Amino acid sequence: MSEPLQVMLGGEAVPVKVRRNAQARRMVLRVCPTTGEVKLTLPKRSSMRQAQKFLGEHLDWIDGQRDKAESIVPLGHGDSIPYLGIQHEIEFTDRAPRKVLAGEGTISVGGPTDLAPGRLLKWFKAEAKACLTDASEAYADILGVRFNRVSIGDMKSRWGSCSSRGTLRYNWRLMLAPEAVMKYVAAHEVAHLLEMNHSDRFWAHVARCEPDFQAHRRWLKRHGSDLFSVKL
Repeated sequence: MSEPLQVMLGGEAVPVKVRRNAQARRMVLRVCPTTGEVKLTLPKRSSMRQAQKFLGEHLDWIDGQRDKAESIVPLGHGDSIPYLGIQHEIEFTDRAPRKVLAGEGTISVGGPTDLAPGRLLKWFKAEAKACLTDASEAYADILGVRFNRVSIGDMKSRWGSCSSRGTLRYNWRLMLAPEAVMKYVAAHEVAHLLEMNHSDRFWAHVARCEPDFQAHRRWLKRHGSDLFSVKL
């Protein structure tokens, strides 16, 4: 459960979302690259006074990260966007048919230009639903488990989740990552159907699905913030 906290930046009271993690060994500060939301993870025994002091020592960094988030401009015609890890140029055709087509280095979005960004986002989510459902089914067969359904969301800091009821939820931005990385996240969430933790047994299940998962995990840690900064 989060606890209320805030910092003052340029005369503005900015709320900080605080979460305690019993496994955390140090305080971890994050600023969402798309919304500018400030999040602080605390070890179990850290006090709110210590948290406030920590935030005070990082005000310039928080301010700078929030400025970057506010400067993000939605992608449009002529811009470049990765699709399964490969850069594609966005083309808003402003003519029929009203569909999205991915070709050699180009993603063409038909229909009126003012509706094109929404159509492109809808297409990415549909692609994510299809690809991640297929991957989840394949890994579920390997591990001998079943899930109820797959849903696609626009989470600001998570790539996926697995509920106790067997619902797998994925971030549509996984379609921006290389295919192997996208599939690793599917393997990760399916493995949670057996272990709702990150124990050695859990990682052994992931390895059965994706033996090279460590490399994909490192890729996400290195490049994940770039994907979260993509705005349509």
